[in-house]
Amino acid sequence: MKFDWYQATIEDQPLVVLDQVRKLGHEVREADAAARRWRYSQGWAIGHRDLGVVAQVFAGGNGKYPHALATSDAAPAFASLVRDCWPERHLVTRMDAAEDFNEHGAYNRLRRVCRRVAKESRIKFSQIKDDLDARAGRTQYLGSPSSDYRARLYEKGWQEVGKLVALYETKGYKVPASSVVTIKNQETGEDIKPEDWTRLELQVRPRQEEGRRAAAAVTAEQAWGFTEWSHRLAVEALELDLQRMSIRTKKCNADEEAMRWMCQQYGKLMIRRYNDLGDWASVGLEIGHLVKEQRRY
Repeated sequence: MKFDWYQATIEDQPLVVLDQVRKLGHEVREADAAARRWRYSQGWAIGHRDLGVVAQVFAGGNGKYPHALATSDAAPAFASLVRDCWPERHLVTRMDAAEDFNEHGAYNRLRRVCRRVAKESRIKFSQIKDDLDARAGRTQYLGSPSSDYRARLYEKGWQEVGKLVALYETKGYKVPASSVVTIKNQETGEDIKPEDWTRLELQVRPRQEEGRRAAAAVTAEQAWGFTEWSHRLAVEALELDLQRMSIRTKKCNADEEAMRWMCQQYGKLMIRRYNDLGDWASVGLEIGHLVKEQRRY
């Protein structure tokens, strides 16, 4: 199991974030056009001499903090870096947890499981395929496009063949998909028949801050436990021994928001008082005493 997409807002200065993320590649170039698509004013793309663009960092215009992302084969290393550098200071806006299968007939076998889960969970079950070209690859979706959680089952092998054919075309060569007998899995190094390489992945896009912070701390496997239907799919299709996770998305009232702001602003002071006094109850009593004392005047 791995992250195939990892995207987060990072609570740090843009140049500090860029200085860390640039370690994933060999060059940094401006990517302001890409930044504007995400409603930021400035962007940078980190390039790797062998892998191409491995990460992007955006800043300005869309909030206080910078935003960064990596996709596909570059996502695992990027996720590890972000979690190492900012373990409690990044909020995940999207992450895809993916599992690959090298198995003849895996797509059809897993699609039956997906269909059963979708039917019993009453979620959307739509498929994209080309009836005239099997090598175009099929994609099965569970959940709606606007949902916080959506699963995809697709023929990864044929997707990779399509990328390879397109690459050859840019160099002036026309290579039919039917001529590709095997394709290399860059992660494992194994050669796989395109029709045997299937991927099942869950797209997670928490909307609330609490969910985004929770997502920043879970493994790719644990992400499947965020909803009842994805948890069941992971158990039945991926055979994961997985506990259900819980993300609270309760809407805060004005007083709760003010309390959150106060804790964010004075959290370090609160922790120092906790260390001095020994427990949070004592911290609360001290705050209560100070509030009463000040209100006498």
